[in-house]
Amino acid sequence: MSKSQGVVKINFQRIFALIYRDLLLNIRMKWRIAEILYFPITTIIIWGLFALYSKTVAIEAGMIVLATNLFWQFAYLAQSTANMTIMDDTWSGSFRQLMLSGITEFEYIISRLISSTMISVIIMMFMTITAYFFGLDIFGLWKGLIILSLITLISSIALAVVIAGMLVNFGREYGFIAWTALQLFIVLSFPFIELSTLPILFQKLSMIMPFTYIFMAVREFSTTNALNSYFVIKALISSVVYFIISWPIYFYAFKHARKTGKLARLH
Repeated sequence: MSKSQGVVKINFQRIFALIYRDLLLNIRMKWRIAEILYFPITTIIIWGLFALYSKTVAIEAGMIVLATNLFWQFAYLAQSTANMTIMDDTWSGSFRQLMLSGITEFEYIISRLISSTMISVIIMMFMTITAYFFGLDIFGLWKGLIILSLITLISSIALAVVIAGMLVNFGREYGFIAWTALQLFIVLSFPFIELSTLPILFQKLSMIMPFTYIFMAVREFSTTNALNSYFVIKALISSVVYFIISWPIYFYAFKHARKTGKLARLH
């Protein structure tokens, strides 16, 4: 970001141009459409069918699995879409052109986050509608769904920013973290397990994960149709903390990559 007399200047024209470019690329790349639409929707269908089957045994279990997978897929989309676009830039060689165009590291990442958020929200709407046909009352629960989606989005954006910094600093050979990192955070958040049943070490580890309280809120929400304010507040605090911490990490990684020459090699 350029500074003039202590004022940070952001070129919104460059940001909008990059967002428009990202959206066009996602539309034109048929495999990307399949990745961001086909897999999330089919995942919801799979677990929706499980929810229908489980009605004969335990309807609550089916709804928990269905609702949890809904937010799991949303979190993955919001994070991976942004980071995969960055990797596309490095693989295609357009990253160098973008840096030479004068775009700042903030403008670069914020445009990716906006475009990925737009795509993820649209896909989330499709997934939610799909989940409705398997018993999830989206019309009666819409307020809770929006609140939990916003908190999930904050956590996912925070991780996307951190991972973007890692990609810039470590290089293309570590591109796999763009689609694998969030999975580890999800696993350590134990989305389907009551934390009290876990060993103490895993209980403590789960407490520093950004999605733990989100999934706790989702599990209760899907069975009681009410938000637990304690879980929601804890989830929001955790997400905001991750969001605040992510930006210094990203800017430091960019600065370090430029200083050591890794940024040039990333081109």
